[in-house]
Amino acid sequence: MASNKPINVGIIGLSTKGWGAVAHSPALAHPSLRSTWNITALQTSSAESAAAAKEIHDKTWSGIRAYHGEDATALSEDSNVDVVTISVKAPLHKAAFDKAVAAGKDIFVEYPPGRSLEESLEMRRQVQEKGNIRVVVGLQGRQNATMRKVKQIIDTGKIGKIRSTTVVASVPREARFWQPQVTEDVLYLLDKANGATMLSICGGHHLDTLMYLLGPFASVSATASTQYPEISVLSKTTNEVIRTLPSGVADHYTFSGPLKSGAHATVVWRSTYPTTPGRTQLLWIIDGETGSINFESPDLGPLPTGLVNMFNPIATVNGQPLDEYLKAEGIEYSDPQLELNDGEKGGFIEFVRRSWIEYGKSLQGGQGEFATLDDAIEVQRVVDAIERSAERGGVAITLN
Repeated sequence: MASNKPINVGIIGLSTKGWGAVAHSPALAHPSLRSTWNITALQTSSAESAAAAKEIHDKTWSGIRAYHGEDATALSEDSNVDVVTISVKAPLHKAAFDKAVAAGKDIFVEYPPGRSLEESLEMRRQVQEKGNIRVVVGLQGRQNATMRKVKQIIDTGKIGKIRSTTVVASVPREARFWQPQVTEDVLYLLDKANGATMLSICGGHHLDTLMYLLGPFASVSATASTQYPEISVLSKTTNEVIRTLPSGVADHYTFSGPLKSGAHATVVWRSTYPTTPGRTQLLWIIDGETGSINFESPDLGPLPTGLVNMFNPIATVNGQPLDEYLKAEGIEYSDPQLELNDGEKGGFIEFVRRSWIEYGKSLQGGQGEFATLDDAIEVQRVVDAIERSAERGGVAITLN
C-alpha cells in the first residue's frame, strides 16, 4: 500500500461516544497524521445512531459514509476503505473480523481480538490463509512514552540484570465496569464467555506492557478468590441499584512465575475498591541487580489511572524522576513524529495515535513497532494459563 495518498479507514463502532469516538477519531485527526490517514466510513448498531454519528464526525471527516447493523460486509467491501477498524464489544470482534478478512482489508482490532485464546488462534489462521493482510491489535500500553523510555533503560543495561518485578493493581469502583458494582449496559463484562472480564481486559493490557518491557513468561501459578459474591446492577442514568446478581467470576487474582529471561514476576489484580485518600491503583517495581524502577498511578480521583494503556504512571529510577534520570545519565529519548497538545500528553489519545503512526509505517512499506495478533495471542495464552492454574489450585502451567 506504499503511496503518497491518505490511507482510508472505516471504523466499526464509531458512534457519538465510546472508544472509537474518544480515542481513534481524535488520534487520527491530529494535524501531523491528516496527510496519512482519512476516516471515510463508520458503522453503528442502528440507522438512528449512524446518522447521529455521521453528523458529528462529518465536521472532522467530510463525506464520511454511514453504515449500520451487525453485518460488517458492506463497510468491509467499500472500495473507499483500506483499513477496517473494529472498535466494538469484545464478543462482536470476530464476526466483523471475518468480514474484513474476506474482503482482503488490513485490520485494526481492539484487544482481545477474539473472546478466547481459541477464537484468536482461528482469526490468525484466517489471516495466514488469506495472505497479505496486516493486523494491528489495540494493545497501546507499549506505546506509552513512559514505557518506551523505561524499555530503553532496561535494554541498555543501566540497572543491571533484571531479577524480579512486582505488580499490585486495581480498578476504581467508580468506573462501574466490574464487580461489585456495574451499570446495566456493561453486564456482558461479567460473563467469562465474552472474553471481557477484569483479568482478560485490565490484566491482559498490563501483561502485554510487562512482557514488552521484560519478555514472556516461562510458566505461571495462580490463585483466585471472589471477595464480592454479589453484584449490584446500577441504572446508567440514575446510578440507583436496579437489581442484584450472584457473581460468576473471581475478582481477585494473584499469579507469579519465572520469565524466560530468568527474572521472577509476581502480580496481584483486584476488582474493585472505592476511591479513598491514599489508595493507589498501581504499584509496580522492576528490580535490576544494580538499580530499580518504580511506577505509581497518579492521583486523579476515580479515573482508572492504574491502567498503563490509558494513563501515564509516575515513574522513578533509583528514586529519581524518570526524565531527570534520563538527563543525568545522558540518555536521549525523542519522538519527533508526534506533536502533542499539552492536554494530550500522557493519555490514551497519545498512545493510540502512536499505534496508528507505527502501523502506518508498515502499510507504507516501512517497519513499524506495534502489537500484532501474535502479541495478543501470547497475552491470551498467559491469561488462559492463569485461569487454568487457579482452577487447579495453583499448579504451575508451562508456557511454550
